[in-house]
Amino acid sequence: MTEFVETRWKRYGKDRIYVRTADGVDVGFVDLVGKSAHPASPEFASEVDDCLARWCAQSTDRAIDAEAPVGQTSIDDDRFATVDDLDGSDEYIALPEVNEQLHSAPEPAPSRQELAPAIARVAPPARDLIENRAGASAKAKRNQVNARAPVVNFVSRVLGVKTEERSWRVGMKGEEMVGDELAKLGEGWHFLHAVEVGDRGADIDHVVLGPAGVFTLNTKRHPNGKASVAARSIYVNGHVQTDYLRNSGREAIRATNLLSAACGYNVQVTPMIVFVDLIEFTVKSPPNDVLVTTRKRVRELLHSLPRVVDPDTVEAVFAHARLSTTWRPKR
Repeated sequence: MTEFVETRWKRYGKDRIYVRTADGVDVGFVDLVGKSAHPASPEFASEVDDCLARWCAQSTDRAIDAEAPVGQTSIDDDRFATVDDLDGSDEYIALPEVNEQLHSAPEPAPSRQELAPAIARVAPPARDLIENRAGASAKAKRNQVNARAPVVNFVSRVLGVKTEERSWRVGMKGEEMVGDELAKLGEGWHFLHAVEVGDRGADIDHVVLGPAGVFTLNTKRHPNGKASVAARSIYVNGHVQTDYLRNSGREAIRATNLLSAACGYNVQVTPMIVFVDLIEFTVKSPPNDVLVTTRKRVRELLHSLPRVVDPDTVEAVFAHARLSTTWRPKR
């Protein structure tokens, strides 16, 4: 007999029971405020109706309110397993979406974070990426490279010789500096650092979510450098960087696919390149599909963009974005 997991979700004046199978399939939900059943598909109608009947029957003995823990409710049907209600943190990030399909999407179900106890029964726990520090991936790679030749790298640092170790160290510092700027974005904005993607060592320097949408930030640090931006190319110190725009665009496309798969509806991600420590920055013609700015201007740019995502949707997307399993799904 199929086992079902019921999880109670209370927020924004709503009181619901979400039902899933033990392997994570969405069965539907019960609205305890409106006393109505909402099956995910017709085949689950009877299960959701049964859930509604049982919870409504229990409400005659005690009021179902926002303070009543689910774990204290007795359920006689042995097909169902209940889980305790979460304390649910409100520290979500704003997520962006320029696509109208997101705005027309149905009200999002509770996030994987809110349903974590139920999911944990059938899947390994995901790591919360909000704990990542800016530059963490670059630092790990720098340490790995340095461990192979610590003396040579030390001498190279003293002499100012450019090495692979220096490249990772410079990049790490740039990501830390951009991270400090993102921390000043203010209410409604959320961000993640050093997001590992897939299983081949790739990572996204920063993922930013807010009223203006979702963004992947690619940090490029060129101390005392000069950068010039054109519609289809970027020049740094007079040399064209052919991979900057291309790689940033691909990074955003991959993030779009992963977040959309995790959320169950389209989540459009915009790529952004952020230069650090330049002495000169010129935009001759901005690219059509990639935002390019500097560390000192990144907050101003994000705040200047139009608001396209409502707060509830931002919270729902961020709840998925902060889970490591979103970016490294099982094959």
